[in-house]
Amino acid sequence: DWRPAITGHLRNVLAGFDQDPFAALTPEAAAQQTYSRLYEESAFPSLEGYPYREFAPGIVELLALDLPDSVAMFDHQKAQRFGGWEALRNQGIANLKGLDVERLETIPAYGSTFSCLSGNSFYTGSRAVLLPGLATQVTGKRVHEDFGWLLCVPSRHQVAWHIIEDSSVMGAIQGMAGFGIDAYSSVPGPVSPHVYWWNGSGYEQLTHRKDDGAVAVRVSPGFQRVLASVAAVIPES
Repeated sequence: DWRPAITGHLRNVLAGFDQDPFAALTPEAAAQQTYSRLYEESAFPSLEGYPYREFAPGIVELLALDLPDSVAMFDHQKAQRFGGWEALRNQGIANLKGLDVERLETIPAYGSTFSCLSGNSFYTGSRAVLLPGLATQVTGKRVHEDFGWLLCVPSRHQVAWHIIEDSSVMGAIQGMAGFGIDAYSSVPGPVSPHVYWWNGSGYEQLTHRKDDGAVAVRVSPGFQRVLASVAAVIPES
């Protein structure tokens, strides 16, 4: 099965060298085909040539042009040609919001649960940029502003989250840590195996790999205050 898979992938990559997908692109087509997309930062030798922002430690957000068989990235010159970073990103976010909800699961985890949105789209995982609105849209849950939420984006095809409400957050961290590692190593388009916490202004990385491969959770003072606040709150049955 590997031979046709590799052949098809190389054919798509080499086709990108033969033609510039931006050459005949109209502003209208660019608006329809542009998506905000998350990538693993370490996958790039350098990001100097591209407009981007750090989404979370180890994860960057770039601008992607959706093509029939592949994805092309906007460099600085192409981004300026079609309106610049801010305008293209706004359009990319709008296009993410327009994607269908393919598969939504509630996954049990050590006395807790977390939500996982998955699908065949190359941009499913990138819908992490829509949190917390995405969570409210698909599950009806609203975020407690003082607590935030947990996030995991193991691949381009998956995004998982847990809205922090009570002491079940510890089970969710444990479950999401295992989920992230498994999916990161087995699903195409890996992004990050780690679990993150939204602290009100950005994402903090909670899980880290030890030298022996084991996973450890590092608790910042801010997250420690959240844990102390929810410690006495009993999860709903």
